[in-house]
Amino acid sequence: MRHSRKHSRRQRRKGFLERISFAFRERQIYLRSQGEVQFITLRPWVQVTSLVCIMAGLFWLAFATVNVTFKDQLLALKERRLYQARLDYEDRISAMRTSIDRLNNKLLLNQGAYLDKVDVVREDYEQLLERHKRLVEFFQQGWMPVRSDDRGVQDLEPDPQSRSDDSSLDSSGKGSLNKWSYRQIFAKDFVRKSQAEQPLNDLRSRMAKFEDTQVALLDDVVRQSQNKVNALSKVYALFNMNAKRVAAKSNYTPDAVGGPFLSLRADDVGSKRIADRINTAANNLVTAEKLKFEVNKLPLLIPLARYKRITSKYGMRRDPFRRVMAMHAGIDFKARYGAPILATAPGVVIKAGREGAYGNLVEIRHDNGFTTRYAHMSAIKVRSGARVARGTVVGLLGNTGRSTGAHLHYETRRHGKSLNPARFWKARNALQKISQP
Repeated sequence: MRHSRKHSRRQRRKGFLERISFAFRERQIYLRSQGEVQFITLRPWVQVTSLVCIMAGLFWLAFATVNVTFKDQLLALKERRLYQARLDYEDRISAMRTSIDRLNNKLLLNQGAYLDKVDVVREDYEQLLERHKRLVEFFQQGWMPVRSDDRGVQDLEPDPQSRSDDSSLDSSGKGSLNKWSYRQIFAKDFVRKSQAEQPLNDLRSRMAKFEDTQVALLDDVVRQSQNKVNALSKVYALFNMNAKRVAAKSNYTPDAVGGPFLSLRADDVGSKRIADRINTAANNLVTAEKLKFEVNKLPLLIPLARYKRITSKYGMRRDPFRRVMAMHAGIDFKARYGAPILATAPGVVIKAGREGAYGNLVEIRHDNGFTTRYAHMSAIKVRSGARVARGTVVGLLGNTGRSTGAHLHYETRRHGKSLNPARFWKARNALQKISQP
């Protein structure tokens, strides 16, 4: 059954195509002139094109005939539609005017209450301005340096003289924040729309200036916080460390804080510009705190509270026994025999005992792949596996191992490769400068 249906559809389709082909089959027109016979061949595509052109011409002729015949009726219909649209438009304008008049009448009736509310908003703005001034002073005096001209705040102070009479001035003739009000300026009823809008426009203008001043202040905060991050990044650069990776891996958490995370939005502070800058400054400060937290894990401390001098620096030197040039992988401190030796950073003791030429040796593993070694000690005060804090006494200065006299041989390494301990003391000095206000 299904096969027969498909076959019948093919037969119908084939018959339709054959009828089309037959209707536009190739034709020849014969012309006879002076005894000679010539013919013109009309191919199928020529016939189809001619038919389409003839149909288009007939359609255009019919359309033009209808337009000419019913031209007046069409124009009249369009005019009626335009007239109706104009009536509707005039009705809408009349309704809008009535609504505006009603609002204006209501505004005139409530002008006193309206101006009182505007004055309340103005007073709130002045209090906000005073708080902003104190905030600027706070930044100038302690937390960070900002511009000292304070022009942005001065531009925010109102100047009633520029738009009102002498009633808005105090006895000295100068504008005062607390001696004028919009109620005094507009003692008479509003007669123009601009008079009602002037107090609001004035407040909007001042708030816009205030926002610009806040943005400028926050730009300083962002700049200073970024400078702190950059300065701390230079500290890590001394050890070929990527500060961004260190901050990303840091387990730093502020002390005794919590609550669900809610990102700061423009609605929370009234402006996307301010929200963006606060978020940027906050991220920079968090990054700086993480970097400071991690840098405090580095072996920045000098391993002796007191020492007489450094007897051998890091680098190439003449070996004291063989009298040939050799590499010295640490720094030697001369101090009194038995002086306490301090752990230069928190970590875990991985070696505590006799270690060949080192004599009595303590090796401590710190975070970020750092280790420190303390050699030639007369006594060891810690055990392998013990966790020590910075400043913990790990042993006493001595003369064990390959040594010519009582001293401390101190090494710093990262991933097994020796580093000059002086780099860490340079980093400590840089960190102290960053911490200064």
